[in-house]
Amino acid sequence: MNKHSDIIDVKVQDSNLLLDPAFIAKLGAKAGDRITIGFIEKDGNMIPIISIGEEGNKLTKSNTISFRGKQKNTLSQFGTNFWGGDLINGYIELEGDGIPVYTEVKKAVESYISKEIVLDTNYNITKLNNYEF
Repeated sequence: MNKHSDIIDVKVQDSNLLLDPAFIAKLGAKAGDRITIGFIEKDGNMIPIISIGEEGNKLTKSNTISFRGKQKNTLSQFGTNFWGGDLINGYIELEGDGIPVYTEVKKAVESYISKEIVLDTNYNITKLNNYEF
């Protein structure tokens, strides 16, 4: 997944995800199958993944799955357009057009930055409880 193709495999829309037909075929899914979005940790990065699963949302004939709320907010941190790699162990890793989320940095930031962060107009953090890493 080093270089993105012109074809977007998964697109986040208002209340659903739109999946490209070729991507659905690679996943081995068909209308009515439940599609699950999850996350794995790989090389210190959080990576979104997609698979066929019993707990996911149903794939429609129009190649969409319902996707809103916390699930959508979490995935949107990785971007709104996604490209998939190969099907490995029943899932496909997704690479988004957003900024990568690094697990260790995220954990460090969550544990050291005050819940009362004040951001100035230059987006610099101006209040920290502790910043030793």
